[in-house]
Amino acid sequence: MNHNNKTNLKFVYWFAYYNLDSPSVRYRGQYPMEFLKNNYDINSYFVYPSYKPNNVLLFTKAFFSALFFRKPNSIIVVQRINSNFIYANLLKLLIKIRNTDTIYDIDDADYLEYPTKTIYYFSKNCSKISVGSNELVKNLSKFNRNILFNTSPTPDLKIVKGNKNNLLTIGWIGGYGGDHKVSLLNNFFPALKDLPFKVKLILLGVADKSEYEYLTKHFEQFENVILEMPQGNNWTDEIDVQNRIATFDIGIATLIDNETHRSKSAFKAKQYLNNGIPVLSSDIPENNKFVEHGKNGFLCSTPAEFRQHIIEFNEISQNNYKIFSDKARNSIQNFSLTKYTDNLIEAYEKKNNERLT
Repeated sequence: MNHNNKTNLKFVYWFAYYNLDSPSVRYRGQYPMEFLKNNYDINSYFVYPSYKPNNVLLFTKAFFSALFFRKPNSIIVVQRINSNFIYANLLKLLIKIRNTDTIYDIDDADYLEYPTKTIYYFSKNCSKISVGSNELVKNLSKFNRNILFNTSPTPDLKIVKGNKNNLLTIGWIGGYGGDHKVSLLNNFFPALKDLPFKVKLILLGVADKSEYEYLTKHFEQFENVILEMPQGNNWTDEIDVQNRIATFDIGIATLIDNETHRSKSAFKAKQYLNNGIPVLSSDIPENNKFVEHGKNGFLCSTPAEFRQHIIEFNEISQNNYKIFSDKARNSIQNFSLTKYTDNLIEAYEKKNNERLT
């Protein structure tokens, strides 16, 4: 369906901070730009930093277009740029000269990890900030009063969970390391110790050889856990990613209650829900905005609570599992590409309506 008659927005200049290996770039940039084109007939320049000739040419074309020949009814989005290299500095110049209808898009607390100068420059000098969590709203509102809360979307490829597996299959997806590693080791893995039945545990994202070896050894003592850690995952193949998730019976979304994790947009939980997978999640923002306790999953605060709900899912009938799965699937209306792109369009329309009054 073409929604072009709903908006005056005609074009987006999207300058990402990294290439397509970054989940943020794919889910907040690449897929929404494709969605805008296919559903709203809104075109874009989608740019990320690279020394490859074609990428340099595209950046040059997009940059000079935005600077000297800016397309009418357009927005400029600077996504998560935090460096002080030439790419960032040229975009600082662009924002300084062409400030109208500009957005700094950020979905992680990058200011806790990187030098803040560039992050705060774009936060202050873009006409609006778009963020993926309420924690970011709270912490960046001191730099810019125009903040758009726009939770990260998932593409709906109509890949939906079928029946619960005969062998309960528990899945986790992400980059295994840092606080994600700590949260799994402390909050979830202990829940699997001495389970009174066999389960399959699939960890998608354990790429480091030493971590792979450590986890293999760690789970040797878990007699009833069959561990799988698939290698060579192509994260840019969204169809494959979602097909893998759809083999899970339960998705695990553990986070730590700190500023870094509170600033995330519950993306693991949303990936599972998107494919109809009930979620066992840490009870912290933003996860508890999307995981409804007892409906599309459970919120857990201790390993004992994770364990309790694993046992429940092992014992429930196919019919009762399907109720959880259907409610998980229905959750996507809260974080769909339609909702995300409509929020972008609405932010543009609202600003321009204010300008006319």
